[in-house]
Amino acid sequence: MSSSAEKAVRGGVIWSLLGVLLSAAPVAAVGRLLLAQSIGVGYRKSVTLEMSWKRGDNFYGPNFIHLETACLGNPEPGCFCSLDIKTPTSKELADYVESFGSNRVPVKFYVDYDRNHDVVGAILEGVGEWPEDRFHIKGRPLATGFRMLPNKRTSGGHVNNPADCFPKSVK
Repeated sequence: MSSSAEKAVRGGVIWSLLGVLLSAAPVAAVGRLLLAQSIGVGYRKSVTLEMSWKRGDNFYGPNFIHLETACLGNPEPGCFCSLDIKTPTSKELADYVESFGSNRVPVKFYVDYDRNHDVVGAILEGVGEWPEDRFHIKGRPLATGFRMLPNKRTSGGHVNNPADCFPKSVK
């Protein structure tokens, strides 16, 4: 194959991949909206969690940010909610989070509640003054987990993600 033909093929592949990637974000947003409608979302509310933070990771590098707080909707010892910001690893964001010092970082989420006021979904709205559009779509979901605590018994670590992270709303 000639060098000009190879360039044309590579260019076509690159533009095709770019088109697919640029289409993924709107498709994900529409999919989330349709899912919310299909499960009977009653309303959406902005909820702020005050989260502790850690900077740096051996795999993701020095600008990786781990945010964490205890579950507000699950009284089990060891239940925690976390958000890992790893893509893209922004030094500017990492420096901003570090500016909170030993204080907790206010992390806002759009929380979807069903007609029974139960949490059915949550996605990142912003970290402090940083709005959602400054975060990669893959880095916006909230996770729930359990860790074993010394001298604390748990009932098996049942997780209801993301509902365990938020109090049941009393609209």
